[in-house]
Amino acid sequence: MDVSQDTSFDKLVELITDETKKYQLRRLHDASYGTMISVESLYNRNFEDYSKMFIEIPFPIKKAGLHIQPAGEYVRAFYRESDENAVLCYQKIFDYAAKHGFTLSGFSYEVIINDNVIDRMEDALVQIEIPVKQNPG
Repeated sequence: MDVSQDTSFDKLVELITDETKKYQLRRLHDASYGTMISVESLYNRNFEDYSKMFIEIPFPIKKAGLHIQPAGEYVRAFYRESDENAVLCYQKIFDYAAKHGFTLSGFSYEVIINDNVIDRMEDALVQIEIPVKQNPG
C-alpha cells in the first residue's frame, strides 16, 4: 500500500489493521508487516523515504495495486532501531554488494522481528531484505 510522507503512525496502524481484516487474518499479530524504501532512494541516501508499507498474507493473491515480493536472491542484514544504526547498516549492505559483485534492485523490505516481545522502540531489532542480482563478468 502506498504511504504519503505526512501519514501519522496511528493512521498507518489503522491501515494495516484494515488490511488484516480484509484478508481474514484473526489479528494484526498473525501477519508480518513492515516498510519499503526504493533502492533508488537508498542510493541517493534517502534512508527515511518510506514510500510503501507491506503486509504478508498467508495465501498470495494477484490483484491490481498489490505488490508481490519477488522471488530470488536477497541480501539480509539486521540492526537495532535508530536512525544512525539504519544508515550504518545500509552502508554495510552497499559495501557487501560491491565487494561481491551484486546490484541491489527493487525495494528494501524492513520489518521489526521482535515486535511482539518489546516494550520500547529502542529495543526493536530490524531486519532488512533487498533483492540482489549478480553483476556480469
